[in-house]
Amino acid sequence: MPTGREIIVDPEVDGQETAARLELSAVDSARQAAVDGTRRPSWLIAAFAIVLGLSFGFALLRTPAGWIVGSVVFVLGMVGFLVVDHRMRRRRGRLMNFSGGNAARFLSMYAVMFVIGQLRPSDGWQPWFSIVAGAIVALMGYVYLRWDDVETARRLATGDFDAHDLMP
Repeated sequence: MPTGREIIVDPEVDGQETAARLELSAVDSARQAAVDGTRRPSWLIAAFAIVLGLSFGFALLRTPAGWIVGSVVFVLGMVGFLVVDHRMRRRRGRLMNFSGGNAARFLSMYAVMFVIGQLRPSDGWQPWFSIVAGAIVALMGYVYLRWDDVETARRLATGDFDAHDLMP
Protein backbone atom coordinates (compact mmCIF):
# COMPACT_ATOMS: atom_id res chain seq x y z
CA MET A 1 0.00 0.00 0.00
CA PRO A 2 1.56 3.36 -1.04
CA THR A 3 2.22 5.75 1.82
CA GLY A 4 2.97 8.80 -0.31
CA ARG A 5 6.56 8.96 0.90
CA GLU A 6 8.15 6.85 -1.82
CA ILE A 7 10.67 8.50 -4.07
CA ILE A 8 9.78 8.11 -7.68
CA VAL A 9 12.79 8.12 -9.95
CA ASP A 10 12.20 9.17 -13.51
CA PRO A 11 15.03 7.68 -15.64
CA GLU A 12 14.92 10.62 -18.08
CA VAL A 13 15.34 13.26 -15.32
CA ASP A 14 18.02 11.19 -13.58
CA GLY A 15 20.01 10.97 -16.83
CA GLN A 16 19.81 14.75 -17.31
CA GLU A 17 21.08 15.35 -13.76
CA THR A 18 23.98 12.98 -14.31
CA ALA A 19 24.90 14.74 -17.56
CA ALA A 20 24.71 18.12 -15.83
CA ARG A 21 26.93 16.87 -13.00
CA LEU A 22 29.46 15.57 -15.52
CA GLU A 23 29.49 18.92 -17.32
CA LEU A 24 29.97 20.79 -14.05
CA SER A 25 32.76 18.43 -13.09
CA ALA A 26 34.45 19.00 -16.45
CA VAL A 27 34.18 22.79 -16.01
CA ASP A 28 35.62 22.58 -12.49
CA SER A 29 38.54 20.41 -13.59
CA ALA A 30 39.24 22.70 -16.59
CA ARG A 31 39.22 25.76 -14.31
CA GLN A 32 41.55 24.03 -11.85
CA ALA A 33 43.91 23.00 -14.66
CA ALA A 34 44.00 26.59 -15.95
CA VAL A 35 44.78 27.92 -12.48
CA ASP A 36 47.46 25.28 -11.85
CA GLY A 37 49.08 26.21 -15.16
CA THR A 38 49.40 29.85 -14.14
CA ARG A 39 50.93 29.42 -10.69
CA ARG A 40 54.41 30.66 -9.88
CA PRO A 41 56.92 27.77 -9.77
CA SER A 42 57.98 26.77 -6.27
CA TRP A 43 61.68 27.02 -7.16
CA LEU A 44 61.20 30.71 -7.94
CA ILE A 45 59.55 31.30 -4.58
CA ALA A 46 62.35 29.34 -2.90
CA ALA A 47 65.00 31.44 -4.70
CA PHE A 48 63.29 34.64 -3.55
CA ALA A 49 63.10 33.38 0.05
CA ILE A 50 66.78 32.33 -0.01
CA VAL A 51 67.82 35.80 -1.22
CA LEU A 52 65.77 37.35 1.57
CA GLY A 53 67.33 35.03 4.17
CA LEU A 54 70.87 35.60 2.87
CA SER A 55 70.56 39.36 2.92
CA PHE A 56 69.03 39.28 6.41
CA GLY A 57 71.78 36.98 7.66
CA PHE A 58 74.54 39.18 6.26
CA ALA A 59 72.95 42.27 7.80
CA LEU A 60 72.86 40.53 11.19
CA LEU A 61 76.63 40.26 11.18
CA ARG A 62 76.46 43.96 12.17
CA THR A 63 79.63 44.91 10.36
CA PRO A 64 79.95 47.40 7.50
CA ALA A 65 81.05 44.59 5.19
CA GLY A 66 78.03 42.49 6.22
CA TRP A 67 75.66 45.38 5.59
CA ILE A 68 77.17 46.07 2.17
CA VAL A 69 77.13 42.41 1.12
CA GLY A 70 73.58 42.01 2.45
CA SER A 71 72.41 45.08 0.53
CA VAL A 72 74.09 43.97 -2.68
CA VAL A 73 72.64 40.45 -2.36
CA PHE A 74 69.19 41.92 -1.69
CA VAL A 75 69.25 44.41 -4.61
CA LEU A 76 70.71 41.96 -7.13
CA GLY A 77 68.38 39.21 -5.94
CA MET A 78 65.30 41.41 -6.23
CA VAL A 79 66.27 42.63 -9.70
CA GLY A 80 66.92 39.04 -10.80
CA PHE A 81 63.64 37.90 -9.25
CA LEU A 82 61.68 40.66 -10.99
CA VAL A 83 63.28 39.87 -14.38
CA VAL A 84 62.69 36.12 -14.10
CA ASP A 85 59.18 36.62 -12.70
CA HIS A 86 58.32 38.98 -15.57
CA ARG A 87 59.64 36.57 -18.20
CA MET A 88 57.82 33.61 -16.65
CA ARG A 89 54.57 35.48 -16.02
CA ARG A 90 51.68 33.19 -16.79
CA ARG A 91 48.80 35.45 -15.85
CA ARG A 92 48.12 39.15 -15.64
CA GLY A 93 47.00 40.95 -12.55
CA ARG A 94 46.64 39.82 -8.98
CA LEU A 95 43.92 39.24 -6.47
CA MET A 96 43.93 41.47 -3.43
CA ASN A 97 43.67 39.45 -0.26
CA PHE A 98 41.90 41.38 2.46
CA SER A 99 41.49 38.41 4.78
CA GLY A 100 42.62 38.54 8.36
CA GLY A 101 44.54 35.31 7.86
CA ASN A 102 46.82 36.89 5.29
CA ALA A 103 47.50 39.86 7.57
CA ALA A 104 48.19 37.55 10.51
CA ARG A 105 50.66 35.48 8.48
CA PHE A 106 52.49 38.59 7.29
CA LEU A 107 52.57 40.21 10.72
CA SER A 108 53.84 37.02 12.36
CA MET A 109 56.64 36.77 9.79
CA TYR A 110 57.49 40.44 10.26
CA ALA A 111 57.37 40.16 14.07
CA VAL A 112 59.84 37.26 14.05
CA MET A 113 62.17 39.23 11.77
CA PHE A 114 61.86 42.25 14.06
CA VAL A 115 62.59 40.27 17.22
CA ILE A 116 65.56 38.47 15.66
CA GLY A 117 66.89 41.79 14.40
CA GLN A 118 66.77 43.26 17.91
CA LEU A 119 68.79 40.46 19.51
CA ARG A 120 72.45 41.24 20.18
CA PRO A 121 74.38 37.97 20.46
CA SER A 122 77.91 37.90 21.81
CA ASP A 123 80.78 37.62 19.36
CA GLY A 124 81.12 33.93 20.19
CA TRP A 125 77.73 33.26 18.62
CA GLN A 126 78.62 34.82 15.29
CA PRO A 127 78.45 33.72 12.47
CA TRP A 128 76.14 30.90 13.60
CA PHE A 129 73.50 33.30 14.89
CA SER A 130 73.35 35.03 11.50
CA ILE A 131 73.23 31.73 9.62
CA VAL A 132 70.37 30.35 11.73
CA ALA A 133 68.49 33.65 11.65
CA GLY A 134 68.85 33.85 7.86
CA ALA A 135 67.59 30.28 7.51
CA ILE A 136 64.59 31.04 9.75
CA VAL A 137 63.73 34.15 7.72
CA ALA A 138 64.13 32.24 4.43
CA LEU A 139 61.87 29.45 5.67
CA MET A 140 59.23 31.87 6.92
CA GLY A 141 59.38 33.84 3.66
CA TYR A 142 58.93 30.66 1.63
CA VAL A 143 55.98 29.50 3.75
CA TYR A 144 54.30 32.91 3.54
CA LEU A 145 54.71 33.27 -0.24
CA ARG A 146 53.74 29.67 -0.97
CA TRP A 147 50.68 29.92 1.28
CA ASP A 148 49.66 33.13 -0.51
CA ASP A 149 50.12 31.43 -3.89
CA VAL A 150 48.02 28.42 -2.85
CA GLU A 151 45.31 30.69 -1.44
CA THR A 152 45.21 32.75 -4.64
CA ALA A 153 44.99 29.59 -6.76
CA ARG A 154 42.14 28.31 -4.58
CA ARG A 155 40.23 31.58 -4.91
CA LEU A 156 40.72 31.65 -8.69
CA ALA A 157 39.68 28.01 -9.08
CA THR A 158 36.51 28.44 -7.03
CA GLY A 159 35.64 31.92 -8.31
CA ASP A 160 35.79 33.23 -4.74
CA PHE A 161 36.50 36.89 -5.57
CA ASP A 162 34.73 40.10 -6.55
CA ALA A 163 35.54 42.64 -9.22
CA HIS A 164 37.15 44.96 -6.65
CA ASP A 165 39.57 42.19 -5.62
CA LEU A 166 41.25 42.36 -9.03
CA MET A 167 44.46 44.38 -9.36
CA PRO A 168 46.14 45.15 -12.69
